[in-house]
Amino acid sequence: MSEPLGLLDVLSPYVGVLVVAFLVTVVVTPWLRGLAVTHGIVDVPDLQRKNHALPVAYLGGVAIFLGFSIAAIAVTAFPAIGGFGQVREGRPPIPFPLSILAGAAVITITGLFDDVGTIRARVKVGGQLFAAAALAYENIGVHLAENAFGVIGLPWRELNAFSLFGSPLGDSLVYAGGTFLIAVMVLGACNSVNLLDGLDGLAAGVVAVAMTGFLVLSLIVASRAADPSGVLLLHLWDPVRIIMCLATIGAILGFLPYNFRPASIFMGDAGSLLLGYLAATSILLFSDTGAQSLLLVTAALIVFAVPITDTSLAIIRRKLRGMPLFAPDNQHIHHLLRQSGLSVRQSVLVMYAAGVGFALLGVGMVAAELQWRYILVVFCVLYGSIMATAFKYGSLQHSLDLQRKAAASDPIALPAGPAAAGASAAAPPPGGAPAPAAEAALPEA
Repeated sequence: MSEPLGLLDVLSPYVGVLVVAFLVTVVVTPWLRGLAVTHGIVDVPDLQRKNHALPVAYLGGVAIFLGFSIAAIAVTAFPAIGGFGQVREGRPPIPFPLSILAGAAVITITGLFDDVGTIRARVKVGGQLFAAAALAYENIGVHLAENAFGVIGLPWRELNAFSLFGSPLGDSLVYAGGTFLIAVMVLGACNSVNLLDGLDGLAAGVVAVAMTGFLVLSLIVASRAADPSGVLLLHLWDPVRIIMCLATIGAILGFLPYNFRPASIFMGDAGSLLLGYLAATSILLFSDTGAQSLLLVTAALIVFAVPITDTSLAIIRRKLRGMPLFAPDNQHIHHLLRQSGLSVRQSVLVMYAAGVGFALLGVGMVAAELQWRYILVVFCVLYGSIMATAFKYGSLQHSLDLQRKAAASDPIALPAGPAAAGASAAAPPPGGAPAPAAEAALPEA
């Protein structure tokens, strides 16, 4: 074959993965919600950062895990679901990597323990590192180090003339560097999605948009997998990337109807950490595409820019204010959108739109084969503008919060009496958003 296939031609054999993931999740989510309510596994509002009116069930992350994992297992047990053997004659079935499923299971269990009770931060990090180690064990993402070493000009191949514990030194260095990058990617993605999970449907929808971008990138790469002589380049036609995206999207779509405003179930840490892990794994899978790997990983990171931007802002903000890195606050981008007067739904849709914009930018860089420098300049301008605007507005809100706290603690500045207390409680914070105590009673637009 000399002509590239269309994207739909590549996609069609794998649609069953999306259907299975969706059906499993949409069926098990109500059952898990009832189980959570029965056993008191709920998120109780505190009218500060958690402004839902009534306790909301957890265990949504378990539903997402079940939808994803059952769909991924099904493509191995029933090859026709995953399109194996249908796209190219003689192409052998490729089982879905067990390392990805093992990492997803560990991540979900780790988050579930935190949802049901409370675990130390080091335990959560340990679970994420275990998942990263599982990926490194099957060399998923290890080749990313080769690209990084090439960028900095490190001649690692020449180091293979030496040995370390009986292995070529260059290869050992690549594996160690790749393992480190995998750990950074998994930790960063898991915690960025966890930080983003602040409004009904926000984190799940943003990750669904990003995974759709990853899917389009995977389809573009697969459609170009045949060289002019008709030989199929198997490292480009990798069904694992496509199945990974479809299973995740299907699971999220099955969960979102129950999680969108007003949510009847939350994904909890089990879900947010899992979605971050699945996004990180999808990005790492692009590192196994040969000469295109650096381009594709860069494009995928641009697609995932909304969680990255929000996390970057949180790190800078907390560092400048002398706060612990993992200390909770209400200065995330979605909080600032709420404080500007937008409803929950409107804030979530704005974040979705930002995700779509970054996804189009990342996909466009590969689809149109645009120069990196131009896309990166556009990305940096958008990224910097969002960061600067959010930080400036967040600093203003922070200053006003400090002034209100100072006034509340000063008996001279705040006259005593029922009238003053009532006026203080009724006054909305700057930006037009309702006071937290009153928010639960107000209908969303």
